[in-house]
Amino acid sequence: MSSSDGIPIWQVDAFADRPFTGNPAAVCILERYPSDDWMQKVAAEMNLSETAFVVPTDDAGSFHLRWFTPATEVDLCGHATLAAAHTLIEQSHVDPGQSIRFQTRSGELTCTQSDSRITLNFPATPPRDDVDPAVAEQARGALGISEATVLQSKYDLLVIVEDASTVKSIRPNFNALAE
Repeated sequence: MSSSDGIPIWQVDAFADRPFTGNPAAVCILERYPSDDWMQKVAAEMNLSETAFVVPTDDAGSFHLRWFTPATEVDLCGHATLAAAHTLIEQSHVDPGQSIRFQTRSGELTCTQSDSRITLNFPATPPRDDVDPAVAEQARGALGISEATVLQSKYDLLVIVEDASTVKSIRPNFNALAE
């Protein structure tokens, strides 16, 4: 795609009931996918946690969906999926109330609008407790806590603490978390 293609991009505040709140994501609806490099550059330019790229399939209400952070493509992103569904409805690519099916690297995701809400149906990824002890210790250390249960799902580590006061007192070392 050339820079003169004039492709619109929407910025949507997901999980919000008013502007400038929630979790922002960019949405780009395309006729076909351009190069991965182009999408990565657009995501870097948008500089939001995720930019969603949506391409229709041959089936009504079905779309391909990919998500890019400013640095890499990711397998799953809830708020950018919500933003993509909202944009498809607002831009009349689907009828209000019509089920939207997204084909993604994580499998098929569905979204349905009812009144002013959009419901997302994502695959369950139950957590496991067979986390490598060294990884669990690194996670606790990066969060500055000594006592916590660490579980792992397909996409995330879950750190479970005994009470809310522990959560409120956590001061993460983000560099350590990135490792």
